[in-house]
Amino acid sequence: MSTENPLESELHFDLATVSPTELLNTVCKCLGSAVSIKITGANGQDFVGAGLRDINDVIVQGTIGDFGFCSFGDGDTQVEGNVGSFFGHSIASGILVVRGHAKHAVGALGMNGLIAILGNAGDRAALGMQGADVVVRGSVANYAGLGMQNGTLIVGGAAGTHLGHGMRGGTIYLRGEAESISSDVEENRLREPDRLKIGMLLLKSNIKSAGKEFRVFRPVRDEL
Repeated sequence: MSTENPLESELHFDLATVSPTELLNTVCKCLGSAVSIKITGANGQDFVGAGLRDINDVIVQGTIGDFGFCSFGDGDTQVEGNVGSFFGHSIASGILVVRGHAKHAVGALGMNGLIAILGNAGDRAALGMQGADVVVRGSVANYAGLGMQNGTLIVGGAAGTHLGHGMRGGTIYLRGEAESISSDVEENRLREPDRLKIGMLLLKSNIKSAGKEFRVFRPVRDEL
């Protein structure tokens, strides 16, 4: 770790010598201060950034493992490599941007905030999401939107099988084709509010697109 005073505004952690738990404990001492964090030495460690709250910005150089930045709140984060499964699990607020790929269940149970994956994502993207927004510039694998309750999933590429299975709320925007679509969702017409929402979320994700070529999927409405 850096020899800087923990109360100063910039902290540097090297994961080759500091565990994710030690990182969190040090940052917790800075509560109430404006803190920016640079993390180097990332080489597949689990739980990197887990529990971080009220941070100005975080830059991670390298690839991290599972449960990265779970329960994250406030602040902006940039991960300059790939991430493992359950990245951004239970995110409460803030923005998480991954410049590589994500494994399974990105954004699972996310309550608020934005997660942007600039590569591809694995199975169960947005699993059980409660209100967050997940943007995947590339493609997603099977069961995207599984059990979603609220929030938005935007997929710039294709989707695997069982898109929207068990979905009870929220919206999926898909630019490419899906291998199969669950009977729990139905395709809706893309309207102007949809285009505006897609454009806003893509802009926040630093993705250039007009949002005009997406299909819209929402839960099937119950017949009275």
